[in-house]
Amino acid sequence: MHIHYIKADPSGNTTIFVFDTIAAAQRSIVAAELLRPECIGAEQVAYISVPEKREEPIRIDMMGGEFCGNASRSAAAYVLMQDQQEWGNYLVSCSGCDTVLAAHARRRGEGIFDAFIAMPLPEAVEAVIIEVDGLPSRFFRVALPGIVHFVHMVTGIDRIDKEVFWKAVCSYAADEALAAFGLILFDPSQLKMIPAVYVTATDTLYWEQSCGSGSAAVAAALACMGKKNVSCRIRQPGGVIEITASWAADGLKSIYIGGPVTFNVPGDIWLDI
Repeated sequence: MHIHYIKADPSGNTTIFVFDTIAAAQRSIVAAELLRPECIGAEQVAYISVPEKREEPIRIDMMGGEFCGNASRSAAAYVLMQDQQEWGNYLVSCSGCDTVLAAHARRRGEGIFDAFIAMPLPEAVEAVIIEVDGLPSRFFRVALPGIVHFVHMVTGIDRIDKEVFWKAVCSYAADEALAAFGLILFDPSQLKMIPAVYVTATDTLYWEQSCGSGSAAVAAALACMGKKNVSCRIRQPGGVIEITASWAADGLKSIYIGGPVTFNVPGDIWLDI
């Protein structure tokens, strides 16, 4: 199978965009090959379709049918790069999410772009108690379309055993049959987070360099917890993602995420599958 691709880097969350039409049943198989370090290597794979008419949505299908905010905003940056423009507004449709999302991209410099996207609002935000290493701990379960994140506020994030928290979340989520779920460890004092995401269809777990939907989950949790607007820059292992959340008397109104995106040179590869 001949694959044509480009590799995007949205704040460290490396994403392989595949341009070829791949049957839905084969996407996870192709992705598993592409993700191998000896092949191309990345944290995730997305299948992209760019419409001829720019007023129509760019389509993104993630490797396991999940939703991804970083891939969605990177798609807007890719089209801007192809159009050789300084800025542009785009619509993005992503697997796992029924809502078409508005995105804005602008050229920051040679080979680097800033891309922002309006995220889908959570279907639910609720506090849950999960036992971690024998002790009850509070998490915010943020159910976004296509992915559920478990957000835990913690101080001294650099000193905790993240694997213990991941094991606890896996145990808690085992009976939910989720397409994808994540653990987001967030330190409010440092505005720093550590994200992990598991995708069921591809049976892949990554301690990601950054996570767009996880950043949106943090924004939702902070806004709902404080019942107020939120705006900050969250430091993540691979870079920074900006978040904003608007709150009104009747609840959460909007969430935006954004940050830098870079691209490698396009390439192609033959897969023996």
